[in-house]
Amino acid sequence: MVNLLYDGIKRMRLRKALLLCAGLFALNVHAQPNIPTPANWNFPDIADSARVIAPTNIAGIPFNEYGLAYSQDILANLDVLNLPATELQKYADVVTHAYPDATAERGMPDDCSQLPFEDLNETSFANIAYISINAIKTNNRQSAANCLLYLQTNLKESVRE
Repeated sequence: MVNLLYDGIKRMRLRKALLLCAGLFALNVHAQPNIPTPANWNFPDIADSARVIAPTNIAGIPFNEYGLAYSQDILANLDVLNLPATELQKYADVVTHAYPDATAERGMPDDCSQLPFEDLNETSFANIAYISINAIKTNNRQSAANCLLYLQTNLKESVRE
């Protein structure tokens, strides 16, 4: 009789352990972030799909047909070398708003010192700032933050010279 009772307790513990493992597995599967990626990167398709996810920027301004929330005149007057990421991020384009991780993984180099400065514009800085704050993956946020710091620091120094 004691052996039957002992076997019953062992089976109950095993059942509880299995249920606990199953529960932890389910939590882990559901805890994986859902990182949106576009069906294709061709313009205007990507801007259209991005506008479905993010119709406005973080300031609530709608994106235009070109994927921008601000006019070229406003963008051209941004002080991208001195604005903090928290301010710059609102000038990011619609694709970066909708797909920050996909944008980082597709277009951010591992080494920002290799970026040709003359190819960067105000929206480039804003996109990097947005990724540094809003990407889901920690490594994408950190890489973008490092890149923004590098670009702002080195461009400030080159302007002084």
